[in-house]
Amino acid sequence: MTEPAKTSVLIVDDDPTIRLTVGAYLSGQGYNVLEAATGREAIETATKHRPQAIILDVILPDLDGLQICRLLRECNIQSPILFLSTDTELDTRLRGFSYGGDDFLTKPFNMLELGARLQAILRRQAITPDIEEVIVRGDLSIDVIRRRVIRNGKTIELTPTEFRILLTMARRPGQVFSRDRLLDELQDEEGYLRNVDPHIARLRAKIEPIPGRPTYVQTVWGQGYKFEYANATNP
Repeated sequence: MTEPAKTSVLIVDDDPTIRLTVGAYLSGQGYNVLEAATGREAIETATKHRPQAIILDVILPDLDGLQICRLLRECNIQSPILFLSTDTELDTRLRGFSYGGDDFLTKPFNMLELGARLQAILRRQAITPDIEEVIVRGDLSIDVIRRRVIRNGKTIELTPTEFRILLTMARRPGQVFSRDRLLDELQDEEGYLRNVDPHIARLRAKIEPIPGRPTYVQTVWGQGYKFEYANATNP
């Protein structure tokens, strides 16, 4: 008889002792353990193996864990993420949750608590339906996996930053994003963006039927931008 596949867990931490001890504990609990020591290695491993859960240190040598979480979600990797952190600040936790994290565990931690929290996020994942792989908003189809945008049957070429702006806002239509909020969500390993407005202007020029009268990416004066599509029409 074929044995059932083990639940795979990716441990991301630059401390080899933590990877060893957590890995040994989880292996003893019947999990299939994957490891990564850096942010880039974590993204590569998660993309290749699609683990069913990720244990992610917030502080890594190349990227911080919050950025990794956001990048994984943009790649449509929806594995539940348990952050490990020495930081007890509420702001760090709130940012982690806003980027798509599922739980936090403060270092140093007890292995029994780690195991219980891991089981809890796996149970929640089991009853939560997968997110859309293609998001349809009016005439726009946003392919999350292939990172492609189509309007009226024609592919629109967007830069990575333009795509991320569109995806971030299209996932939450009607929600107002301040410029600071968008900049915060768009930071990555390439460095910090300082002005989102030029990217918004170029995005509008590509996706709007009439760029001078935007119907998708709308300005909310004094507050920022929001995505709408109810009034979008063909050019």
